[in-house]
Amino acid sequence: MARNGLELVLVRVIALAVVVVGLLVVVCSTAVTSYHAYAQDLSMDEDLTLIVSIEEIRGHLMQALNNKSIGNNDMAVAHAGHPAAEYLGEIAPIIEKRSPKLIDELRDKLVRLPSKVPSISYDELRADIDAIDALLEDASNLIRDENKGSVQFWLEVIKTLLEHAKDEYEEGVEEEGKVSSAVEYEDAQAFVARAEHVFASKIKGNVGSDTDMVIERFFSDVKAAMDEKRSADRIKELVDGIMPVIPEFPVNLMLVFVGVVTSAILVSRVMSSSSMKI
Repeated sequence: MARNGLELVLVRVIALAVVVVGLLVVVCSTAVTSYHAYAQDLSMDEDLTLIVSIEEIRGHLMQALNNKSIGNNDMAVAHAGHPAAEYLGEIAPIIEKRSPKLIDELRDKLVRLPSKVPSISYDELRADIDAIDALLEDASNLIRDENKGSVQFWLEVIKTLLEHAKDEYEEGVEEEGKVSSAVEYEDAQAFVARAEHVFASKIKGNVGSDTDMVIERFFSDVKAAMDEKRSADRIKELVDGIMPVIPEFPVNLMLVFVGVVTSAILVSRVMSSSSMKI
């Protein structure tokens, strides 16, 4: 009788193990599928458009300030003019729906900035850019709460900035060691800098220490390669190489946890029931 009871327990445990494995597979695949739907939605999401544009505007303004510091007013004007010329048309409708007053202030400062650059000092330009940056920060706070604290959202921001940096670099350095378009070359450097800032402020510490180290090494390598004016193919290789490393939406750990706990309870009940019958 005891032997029959033991055999019954083993059969039940094996059957339950199969159920547990099946449950975990379903849970994990459901979470991953949900991510791909999420990422696809993000590709046309207003919040993503807004944040990427804000970070690229900051990159342009950073380069305007850098060029002003070395007395290159022509390049400073070019970079100062890009935000109004390239981004306002896209982000204005998004901001206007959420804060009409804010977009009016931001538009006014961005449109007026390029014409002021040649006649003002570095410190005055810095003050103007700081004022614009404060408005950009207000605009960034208009995104949905679920995206503000979402690691996967900010990862998408980084990926988009890096893709844009790669494209700008290809226009800026058509032959290794030679800059064919200084504005695009500096744009690429600025977008990488902004992607690194987003990583440091929004991502680092939330994706695992090994992944953190790999991404940090990537930023060091790609910045050095750009400084050395390596070929566009080399920059593309570096950026394309990091994309699979930048983690996608992790398996929903809460779902997995619930699945494991539920399975453990079932196993416990089966074992308890079987022991009583033996």
